[in-house]
Amino acid sequence: MTASPVLKAISILQRLAEHGQPVGVQRLASDTGLNVSTVHRLLQLMAQDGMVAYDADARTYSIGIEAIRFAHHVLGSGSLTERVRPVIAELAARLGETCAFTLYEPKTFTKVMAIVERGPHPLGYDFAVGTRDGIHAGASGKPILAFLPDADIERYLRKPLPRLTERTLTDPDQLRRQIRQIRKRGYATSRSERVSGSATGIGAPVFGPKGQVIGSIVVTIPSFRWRNERLEETAKLVMRHAHRVSALLDPALPQQLRARR
Repeated sequence: MTASPVLKAISILQRLAEHGQPVGVQRLASDTGLNVSTVHRLLQLMAQDGMVAYDADARTYSIGIEAIRFAHHVLGSGSLTERVRPVIAELAARLGETCAFTLYEPKTFTKVMAIVERGPHPLGYDFAVGTRDGIHAGASGKPILAFLPDADIERYLRKPLPRLTERTLTDPDQLRRQIRQIRKRGYATSRSERVSGSATGIGAPVFGPKGQVIGSIVVTIPSFRWRNERLEETAKLVMRHAHRVSALLDPALPQQLRARR
């Protein structure tokens, strides 16, 4: 299906935000996979509305005032991210490690990194807000996969699953066994499934209205600082904070979550 002009414009804005500095049309066309004339036309339209800013001397574009104003409204008081962020920050402070909140995109079977809070350690794992990944690898994706409806799980497992490291599971039967385990204990663990030799992760699902899984909370600890004896206590904290986020989205969920356990 051909992407709509709106989706193309959003893609251009995303790339501009990722660069963090003025960028030319050719680079944006290369980044987005769109042809140069399409990128140029959409940039001109967005410049008229203030969504992008154009430097005529350098012939480059950057994020405009109206895009910044829009982001402020989306992320401002009362938004989902602002309601969830204090919970993630508290977890990061208690564990002393990087913690994150992801949101699930059902149409693509992917998750997007929505909130990242760093712990106090100068050396720690880092996530990039806005990063989109699959849900079969890592402690942020597998809690989502495990709590999807069975039909969705089977549909996902029929897809070719990329092997990101030597520890990434791609065999459907092995993943089904992991899913049963995650459902039983309420959290997922991973070690170097997305990046070789980097870190250990522990993640728990977050549920939205009607009890459907809508994302996850994850803590990621560098391998040199991880100790297996921390697993039980860390998992309890991650699940507790995931339950708190679920309760923010639907106050009736705590009773449903207790019934699941």
